[in-house]
Amino acid sequence: MSCCQNKPSRRTFLAAGGFTTAAITLAACTSEPEQDEFSDGEMTPALALDELPVGESVQMAVGANQILMYRENAETVHAYSAVCTHQGCIVGVGENEPTAPFVCPCHASSFEKVSGAVISGPASAPLTRHKTTITDGWVHVEVEPAT
Repeated sequence: MSCCQNKPSRRTFLAAGGFTTAAITLAACTSEPEQDEFSDGEMTPALALDELPVGESVQMAVGANQILMYRENAETVHAYSAVCTHQGCIVGVGENEPTAPFVCPCHASSFEKVSGAVISGPASAPLTRHKTTITDGWVHVEVEPAT
């Protein structure tokens, strides 16, 4: 009886390692990156609600931040950092219609207006979300205060 009968062959060992590596890589590639949420800022009036019609977007400076806003309906305004998660360019509104994405002019990454999720890269992470409220006819966004 040989001493090595219960040990896997080199081929079996390498194949198992390859399958494990492939499974880990696939899991990493298919999971969606977590969206960062801006915090520790101040709720700052950004613009009058009637200046942002339903279905339209705007890119603007609020406090010390560049912000993208999209008004989904009468009560909901979404706000995101306009800084692209790929290489830091400023993302723009693109076509100002509800189904058109936010677009980075540097490398053409595009982002969904309701969620900030990446539609197409090279960006792989969603835009950072900023909290919003609507108070007394104004959209307020949580941002770093201007200095």
